[in-house]
Amino acid sequence: MNQINTDIIIAGGGLAGMSLALQLLNRNDDLSITIIEKNTFPVHDTTAKVGESTVEIGAHYFTDVLGLDAHFKEKHLRKYGLRLFFGKVDGDYSEYDELGVSELFGIPAYQIERGTLENYLYTLLTEKGVTFFDGAVPAGIDLGDKKQTVLCHHKDGETQITGRWLVDAAGRQALLRNKLNLQTETGHKGNAVFFRVKKRVIIDEWSDNPAWQNRVKEPGKRWLSTNHLMGPGYWVWIIPLASGATSFGIVMDDKALADSNIETFEDTMAWLAKEHPLCAKAIEKAELLDFKVMRDYSYGCKQMFSESGWAMTGEAGAFADPFYSPGSDFIALNNTFITHLIERDMKGQDIRFEAALFHKFYDSFFENTLSIYKDQYGGFGDRKMMSVKLVWDYTYYWGVFALLFFSDAIGDLDIMRKITPNLLKTQKLNKKMQMLLSERAQKRQVLPAKGGFMDQFLVPCLGELNDVLKNPDIDVEQALEKNIAIMQKIVPYFEEMLQDNASANIDDEERAILGDYRLSVLA
Repeated sequence: MNQINTDIIIAGGGLAGMSLALQLLNRNDDLSITIIEKNTFPVHDTTAKVGESTVEIGAHYFTDVLGLDAHFKEKHLRKYGLRLFFGKVDGDYSEYDELGVSELFGIPAYQIERGTLENYLYTLLTEKGVTFFDGAVPAGIDLGDKKQTVLCHHKDGETQITGRWLVDAAGRQALLRNKLNLQTETGHKGNAVFFRVKKRVIIDEWSDNPAWQNRVKEPGKRWLSTNHLMGPGYWVWIIPLASGATSFGIVMDDKALADSNIETFEDTMAWLAKEHPLCAKAIEKAELLDFKVMRDYSYGCKQMFSESGWAMTGEAGAFADPFYSPGSDFIALNNTFITHLIERDMKGQDIRFEAALFHKFYDSFFENTLSIYKDQYGGFGDRKMMSVKLVWDYTYYWGVFALLFFSDAIGDLDIMRKITPNLLKTQKLNKKMQMLLSERAQKRQVLPAKGGFMDQFLVPCLGELNDVLKNPDIDVEQALEKNIAIMQKIVPYFEEMLQDNASANIDDEERAILGDYRLSVLA
């Protein structure tokens, strides 16, 4: 049996594991890293993995933190925001209610061709001296104090790999989570059906109404959005890929799934033909590339990082929900915490306090993210609820999570200590808003479609929050104070808007913060 000694063993050579390796090497190119991956490189460009859409934190991580900006601009599609369609209409698609942006705020996000990115990372890391065992599986794991051992089965036999650190990035194989019995229930029930077709689906072609086409500053760019078709208890994603393929997913709560009777691809197409006929027609003759069903996909984790020298990242640890595409955000968050821990440990520092604190930070981020989804799927077909929800969730995401990540405050314990009281204020505000949204979601309302457009680009506070992230020298304490003031002002307005008898009257202060958004939502 062959034996290898290395600094860091990463089990899982997908997006989470390889991006961690690159982040570590960017900060210390003397580290020796060994990656174990069950697939064999190169993988197919349009690989059967979810997580093709990024939002601001994940995109910033890949392009700025990892230095992959040129690759993303050349090989992946720039995302044209998140776009939602509501109602049930027999006629022209312009008759649906639309929630989205007329133009982009500025911080870029991307639609990722996962196989293309992972092949690029594989080549880059190989050139940097990373040892890969692809087509391999961990057959046994022994954990020690800064001495981890993995027995690896691969095409050439067996190799015993020993390292100071072991990071589980092997996704739902959950190597460490299962071994250490760390999985927890989240209380959020979600189910997904997802597939890809070998066809570029252009949602802009679903209506030739000139007014509808001209709602967006660059007509014809809707298809570059992460487009969502919304209904009570479910949403359908449509994500374009650079290869020309299109990714689809139907995500449902238990009630919607039971009502749908979906189990196979044929069932899926029958359901789409009934609920979203234009979507079904757009893909009925396209070649099917893959199809998967995932039930009860949400889970948590008791401990993500250990001072003994093990950690988890990506879906190996926890997973909340795919709405808002947070997967790459949590890769960015976990990998940054792990990088800080390994960096300090390799310098001989005691990391017991940091390991516990970073998990506490992570757990807080995860719980607040989970609250965005829990008990709210019933309202996903409700135009009014979702119009309020998206602006609030963006406000909280850009004003808190993205602020902390873009400024790298999450790795600075002194800053995090100083701002903890204000972070608790934001959590309290978010808890109140999510409770209000959950209460409305129980009604499972679907309002009659009016062909309206709720343009989030015209919400002044969103532009302001996004602009702050463009500043490379963000004063985190000052920015957070200002963002809290915005949140405190908009919560009462949103609470009123969620009422069925809400008035369309707005005052000067509300107009300064939200523009005329209330009018477009309540019209």
